[in-house]
Amino acid sequence: MKTSSRPRPSAAAPTAVLTAVLTAVLAAALTLTSCTTPAGPDGSSGGTTPAPGSGTDGTGGAGGAGQPEPSALELALDGPSADLEAAAAEAVAGMETAEMAGQVLVGQLGAAGTDPASIEELNLGGIIVMGDAVPVAADGTHGVEALKTRLAETQEALSANRDWTGIISVDQEGGLVARIKEPLVEWPTPMSYGAAAAGMAGAEGADGEDGGEGESEGEDTAAQLATDGHALMGAQLAELGFTLDFAPSVDVTIGAGDPAIGARSFSSDPETVSTLGTAATAGLLHAGVLPAPKHFPGHGSVTDDSHVTAPVQDASVADLEARDWLPFRELLGGDQYTPMVMMGHVIVPELEPDVPSSVSAPAYEALRGVAGSDAEPYAGVVVTDALNMGALVERYGANEAPVRALEAGADLLLMPSDLPGARDALVEAVDAGEVPAERLEKAAERVVTMLMWRDHLAQELEEATDEEKQQAGVGTMNGTENGTESGTGAGPEQVSRDLSAAAITVVDGACGAPLVEDSLQVTGGNEIDRARLAEAAEAAGLTVGAGPVVALVGSARGSGQGDVVVALDAPFGLARSSVSDGGAKVALYGRTPGAFEALVAVLTGEAEAPGALPVEVGDWPAGTGC
Repeated sequence: MKTSSRPRPSAAAPTAVLTAVLTAVLAAALTLTSCTTPAGPDGSSGGTTPAPGSGTDGTGGAGGAGQPEPSALELALDGPSADLEAAAAEAVAGMETAEMAGQVLVGQLGAAGTDPASIEELNLGGIIVMGDAVPVAADGTHGVEALKTRLAETQEALSANRDWTGIISVDQEGGLVARIKEPLVEWPTPMSYGAAAAGMAGAEGADGEDGGEGESEGEDTAAQLATDGHALMGAQLAELGFTLDFAPSVDVTIGAGDPAIGARSFSSDPETVSTLGTAATAGLLHAGVLPAPKHFPGHGSVTDDSHVTAPVQDASVADLEARDWLPFRELLGGDQYTPMVMMGHVIVPELEPDVPSSVSAPAYEALRGVAGSDAEPYAGVVVTDALNMGALVERYGANEAPVRALEAGADLLLMPSDLPGARDALVEAVDAGEVPAERLEKAAERVVTMLMWRDHLAQELEEATDEEKQQAGVGTMNGTENGTESGTGAGPEQVSRDLSAAAITVVDGACGAPLVEDSLQVTGGNEIDRARLAEAAEAAGLTVGAGPVVALVGSARGSGQGDVVVALDAPFGLARSSVSDGGAKVALYGRTPGAFEALVAVLTGEAEAPGALPVEVGDWPAGTGC
């Protein structure tokens, strides 16, 4: 009997089930909702229209011999024009110091300083929505209509007396990091994309089909899946009024020793993270939502959590360049424009001893130059990770951290502990000469440039024809509501299910053979996990309450014991788990309804598990799978 206890590249060719899954994934390619640019206070579009011949309006580009002239959408995706940058500089030049200080701050919605009147008074750059600010409907789901109304009121205040919209942001990665839940579509963990990619790569290796130059067909398919998933997720966020998603995480995880990132990472392989991170970033942009790849200088390879304390990265800069910084180099040095990057709180002694990167000038210099000496320094926005996290709170006061971050090189300051106090502290620091006025002005210019550009991109997405979107590699799901299915394109719920079906991995045990017959017992996990598995099992005709024990492991540091043990998020708990003779250990990478449906299909033998481990788990190397 074939088992999965060896690396994935030696596995057999894809089954018909896997082929069907991949076909469904490809059929869903580049599907998203067109986005509408919010109107300014005078009713006009919030975007800035480039002048003819500026190189960003489709009249000044060079298509090359035999190549179609770039469309306005393609040129918009290339980044801000010189005219737009000049417009942003002019707008900032008319601001007082206090207005510029407000413009570089993002406050937590619901905290002091984020009511509409205070937003206007502070000239605030934007807000971030955390879970406690999301209304709950009578049925227990998230009240998205009430949230949409509140965000519209907030955006009206942010946009008052401006020609650009403000930042309405959220942490929406998929898996455990998702602030807005049902009725929005739930997505499995980002590691699902890595597991699907590892499975596809292994299948190609078994067939002897890879090894050529460029990306393989499996890598292309996995990258397309990451683009589609993030475009559809972004489209639902845009429908609610969000303009920025602090995603994706392009941290390269080291595995079980990584306490903060885990399944938020695509993979432990830097190349895979680079490919999927670039694809995910593109997907959000295709929805008109600003992405923020994170967390430079890399949070996946440290063994402390910056929510609690400042992790120390003992690796050399040379090692970081080869591993943790590779995804950032690909994003900032490639053809795709990336408007923003997040700076984390990790200490890199070789850059600056005992100083978190978010307040370290050498760290910002390293990020700006990460693309290499042959490339121009990165000129986009660098945003800090939350300034109220333990990594900074334990070292600096509530108002000192924002000042230090701005002085070091940050452009956008996220979630200071005291928003009005942070604004006042920035003004005092500039007035006293502690922070050069030019540093604040440059930060504000970058932020305003990014926001004007986002408005312009959203306008072009709205106005582009299907043919122009296809030429630009952007989806064409016109006439949709909330990013749901339209025409022949698959909607977000189906693509989320396809992702889980492509990612599920049998790490140890029989491949393709039924693991249960007509019944099963469910243990572990939480109440919702158990209910969702029971529902999926009953829908497949199984009896729940007798038969083989399926034990759910709901945390990266948990473990289980049963006939089948299933890791729901990060797969690391499988190394500490035990199963009966003939049993199996399965990595699911999510706890969505679609993930449990995929699990039941594998348990009953209706489908093989096409995924492979994207990270080492115990004695099982990355690449292990059926």
